[in-house]
Amino acid sequence: MRDVGSFTSSPRRAMFYCHDTYGLGHLRRTLALADHVRGNMPGLSQLIVTGSPVAHAFDLPADTDYVKLPSVTKDQDGEYVPRSLMSSFTSVRDMRCDMLLSAAKHFQPDFFIVDHAPAGLDGEAVATLRFLREHLPETKLILGLRDIIDEAAKVRRSWARDGIYELLDDVYDMILVYGHRHVYDVVAEYGLSHIAAGKTRFVGYLDRGKGSVPPAELRASIPMQTGKLVVVTGGGGGDGQALLDAMTRGLTHPDIPVTGDFDCVLIGGPLMADAAQGHLRDRLEGRGNVHYLAFTDQMTSYIGAADVVVSMGGYNSVCEILAAGRPAIIVPRVTPRKEQLIRAEILSQRGLVRMIHPDDLTPSRLLGATRDMLAETAGAATPVPMDGLGNVVVALRSLMPELRLMPGSLPFPVAASA
Repeated sequence: MRDVGSFTSSPRRAMFYCHDTYGLGHLRRTLALADHVRGNMPGLSQLIVTGSPVAHAFDLPADTDYVKLPSVTKDQDGEYVPRSLMSSFTSVRDMRCDMLLSAAKHFQPDFFIVDHAPAGLDGEAVATLRFLREHLPETKLILGLRDIIDEAAKVRRSWARDGIYELLDDVYDMILVYGHRHVYDVVAEYGLSHIAAGKTRFVGYLDRGKGSVPPAELRASIPMQTGKLVVVTGGGGGDGQALLDAMTRGLTHPDIPVTGDFDCVLIGGPLMADAAQGHLRDRLEGRGNVHYLAFTDQMTSYIGAADVVVSMGGYNSVCEILAAGRPAIIVPRVTPRKEQLIRAEILSQRGLVRMIHPDDLTPSRLLGATRDMLAETAGAATPVPMDGLGNVVVALRSLMPELRLMPGSLPFPVAASA
């Protein structure tokens, strides 16, 4: 074990855990955090432990590596099952638990940052959290929550059943909420105790930057036939087929000219089934103004280059849209949890996006809403502060004041109750 003195003499270490059973949200959020934290803390070494099946497709920050856990997903009944291994879920969960604990024992992080699930997938992170608390008490244990988890009543029931409130009170040193209290109050909605509330920092939404490819350059790379660009994204692609299907049906309707009145880039996502991707490509054949991508690691650049974005309502997608200030149509997921629907309703009520409920999604309605938005002259403005990444760095330093920051790092205020 590292002795106490080593915490002030050896390179700092941050360990991130994201369980990743569905979609790309947890991994993408973790990578954004790791990239920004490393960029502002010289000499920091980082380890990401993830169950994402596509972790290899993303670039890692400097001095960062990752451990790939066996992937898990949910079946049609909502039960966890191994994504690839012909084994029971219990044995795969136990393997993941052992791998996570072993990584923590050997890496011995200064910070252990858990994304979204306080106890990990089916409690797999509890052993690691308790080991670190007992054997490496200098390690700071941090929970990072997106702005909205699910319906409040459902979260309260599951947290009470799974012992989450005890973890928040007794184990974690800090709870970071990647959102704003005036948008959604996690403390009040989910019934946090006064102990957990005192540890909670609303750091704000995580700015995803402007993208590495300037808008003009990205648009020039597309063989556009019009002067308007619509980007349609199904997120990770695991459940984005209905949205892309509605748009492609609208674009290929017999009454729609082959050239169209705007260019459209559809991004399927790496988790969309090959057969579904092939079907979409076949339908679009011959449409010169429609361009299909199975995956891109330049999503932020595509959103920044768009005149209108059509998207599902995941946390990362919404942050990218808000940060870019792009007009957007959101078609949220409504099962198995209501997180995207709640977020889209709140933003729609504030006039920040336009929402179409998936029950109301039709090709004609989606195409009509897209054209209406293209015709509007007023551009969208960044409606809420997007300073979450900077505030995370300051929050980490508040736990460990001796941390060195890069010159010029801004002293963002981090409010516990505002």
